[in-house]
Amino acid sequence: MYDLVVVGSGPAGAMCAREAAVRGLHVILIEKERIPRNKLCGGALSPRIMDTVDFDISKAVQHEVHCAVIHAPPSQRIEIIREDVRAFTVKRDEFDALLVDEARKEGVEVVDDIKVLSVEQLKTGIRVLSHGDSFKGHLLVGADGVNSIVARSTGIRRKWGSDRIALCIAADIPFSPSEVQQLFSIDADSNRLALEIYLWAVEYGYGWCFPRQDEISLGIGYKMKHGVRNLRAAWKAFVHRFEKEKGVEIDTSGQKAHRIPLARLDSRLVARRTMLVGDAAGLVSPITGEGIYYAIRSGIIAGQVAYESVRDKNPLRIKEYERRLGQALGTEFSAANFVSNRIYKSSRNVNLICEMAENDSTLQDYIVDLALGIRSINRIRFDIAKHMLRHYPRKALKLLR
Repeated sequence: MYDLVVVGSGPAGAMCAREAAVRGLHVILIEKERIPRNKLCGGALSPRIMDTVDFDISKAVQHEVHCAVIHAPPSQRIEIIREDVRAFTVKRDEFDALLVDEARKEGVEVVDDIKVLSVEQLKTGIRVLSHGDSFKGHLLVGADGVNSIVARSTGIRRKWGSDRIALCIAADIPFSPSEVQQLFSIDADSNRLALEIYLWAVEYGYGWCFPRQDEISLGIGYKMKHGVRNLRAAWKAFVHRFEKEKGVEIDTSGQKAHRIPLARLDSRLVARRTMLVGDAAGLVSPITGEGIYYAIRSGIIAGQVAYESVRDKNPLRIKEYERRLGQALGTEFSAANFVSNRIYKSSRNVNLICEMAENDSTLQDYIVDLALGIRSINRIRFDIAKHMLRHYPRKALKLLR
């Protein structure tokens, strides 16, 4: 019998399993696909991740990024360079496999190509059922994504409300390293590449284009609470725009649609002996759709709480997970929802923000902080609001209406 069973080997699951194993627990990590497995994702890492993990992840980094290009309708384009900060791009199959390897080094038993079908509650633990096998443990962590079987089986959540979901279409498109350099270089005299963000590329959402070594991540997404949009038509228009602006033709046959849960820490994340982490818990920024940093933070917290629960022989202690998660991320997600609601309320709001930022280096710095997840969103929100009210009071008040 395991102390902890973790379902899902993404950043949340791998870091949870590793944290619990480092503290001495007997842990198994179960993944439905073969590792390394492909994961369609923008793959932009917040620099805060480097301060959160205690091992080297540099070998999984594709590019170090100091620049962002913000596009807004009808033809606004703002280039922002920040030599003092850095974000990173990764391929998720490589990055996630690195985290799993770090978990293995600490003694985590990893089994892949095993799909979990359901969870049973036992008197003294839980049983995770799969085709032809089962795994018993004292505690369970669901790190199995937006369509979490653990969440449904344990009754934590049956389905997502439309206000908690963004719908995306994206593709990883191969290019040679030299072509990536040419497409994303901010200037001809350096190797600096930019993350490109297209605000309102689809109504109530945005598009992105991120560089990797030999491919790019291209995608769009919007909040479903605003109703069902013709996302495929918006995707075709976005691809055509990208091809025209960059002077290339691309093959998007590998495109996929997927859902992203949007953060709001006002719902239950634990059940008897069970915790949800990462996307399964809905821990994704409603501003950028970035969830890797929050997945890692939630996984580490869950691993710590699991250790304390097993140590004290008190499964009820897992309620502490919700309290610590709220303490760590609650204010940030509250601020993120406020900012997101202002940005994506209308195309007028997008234009107002870009008009203010176009020739304002301070506001541009704040936008980069926000886009790259450089520091707490709550602190950035305060700085942006103060700056706008001081320098652009009329436009700021329009934005807040």
